Amino acid sequence: MPSAFKSVVRSVLRELDSGGQLTAVDSLHSSTSFRPYCLLGRKPSCSLFWKSRYLCIDLSIKDILEPEAPEPGAECSACFDFDDVVDAQVQGSVELAGPGQGRIAGEAAVSGSSSSSMKVCRLRVGTSTLEAMVRGRRLRQPEPKILQQLRRRGDNVYVVTEALQTQQEVQVTQARKQEGSGQFTLSGAVHLQGKGQGHLSRKKMVTIPAGSVLAFGVAQLVIGSDWDILLLPEKKWKTFQPLPPGDKPRSSSYSLVPHSGFEADAPAEWPVLTEDFQGLRAEVEAKLLELECWDRRLSRKLLGGLAPLLRDHQALGALESLLEQGLGREEPQPQDGPARAVFECLPRASGALVMEVANPIFYLVGALTVLSGTQQELLARALETGALVGQLELVGSFLEQSVPWEERSTVPLPPTLLGSSWGEDAAAWTLLEECGHEPQAGAPEVCWEPQAQGPTCALYASLALLARLSQ
Repeated sequence: MPSAFKSVVRSVLRELDSGGQLTAVDSLHSSTSFRPYCLLGRKPSCSLFWKSRYLCIDLSIKDILEPEAPEPGAECSACFDFDDVVDAQVQGSVELAGPGQGRIAGEAAVSGSSSSSMKVCRLRVGTSTLEAMVRGRRLRQPEPKILQQLRRRGDNVYVVTEALQTQQEVQVTQARKQEGSGQFTLSGAVHLQGKGQGHLSRKKMVTIPAGSVLAFGVAQLVIGSDWDILLLPEKKWKTFQPLPPGDKPRSSSYSLVPHSGFEADAPAEWPVLTEDFQGLRAEVEAKLLELECWDRRLSRKLLGGLAPLLRDHQALGALESLLEQGLGREEPQPQDGPARAVFECLPRASGALVMEVANPIFYLVGALTVLSGTQQELLARALETGALVGQLELVGSFLEQSVPWEERSTVPLPPTLLGSSWGEDAAAWTLLEECGHEPQAGAPEVCWEPQAQGPTCALYASLALLARLSQ
């Protein structure tokens, strides 16, 4: 059964954010971490087709500015009432009989329902408020330690400027029921007959507290010898600008058009790729090509080290940081644990990581960290059962049929790739649902959601590289 919180968020965004300008909050646990003025970090993505997750850094913008002053209140620009009730049922029957041989018959039904009612407020920090903040305040000195760490890592920093927030406590109820029955009669020297039936019911109730954030929008900070807030989301700039020797951030200025530090969509050495499945496949195949020259023993050793990390989200993040430092020519200081075991498998030349080996692993780990914990667990099981190639072909077919990715569509899945497994308990169903799509009961098809493109592309890349390493 899907996350009740995620289902509510998708339903609200479908009505209020058809253009995909807001970012969905992915768990109830973190729904208070994205309120207006909260600061977020984000690593530069290793792909053209997905973005890294936002990282809550437990700071508000007032924590990095002086003179100290409370933040102005965010404006409630609009309020909305939502009543979402879904009631669905699918049933079917089959019968097989032959003259003098007997009869086999069966029936099955699947039903589901969900309901929620809520009031949502759209909170915004006005442009004039941001302008006044930038003109009248300066960066705190010395620079907070967390900003120093983000600067060293090359992460970007954002401030939450918009949020969809619940005004009242929300009760979400989900129910699912599966029923089946069958009977058979076999004629012959011995007459046999039998019948059976069964059902499985699930019910989930979740309470979303008042003041929970369902989705948010951000503006990027630019920090150099002064600081800016960028309000044009299509401009991709680096937060931390090079400082003149001995200089520190001190004065303030505001500009909608940044004066320096443009961050291109991709490194200069990347080939020009189209933003469709052909482009994604070309990007992934370039990484697979780098794996071709690997020694098989190295592949097995790395895969053996990566497998436990699929069930350890913190260790996976630690490995990503180690690889980032190593590829950046820093001297990593790995702590004991599964991440260190994988990192130390990688060959070195003159003490530095061999780029041709570390680069595809960094790409793989970056893709894996975009996925949810549930998806990482399912990939671990597929690795154990040898199901990676089948899942790769299914996700690839889904992505290829979904073009253009900017439009919602209903995509049929090839029965030859599904076998007899389709339903809420099927791995393919959960993998695509966790990306943000809507699998349909009955006929094997999935509703493509444009906002789910990034996680789906990351899932495809993860399956492709894991499958190649396991060969």
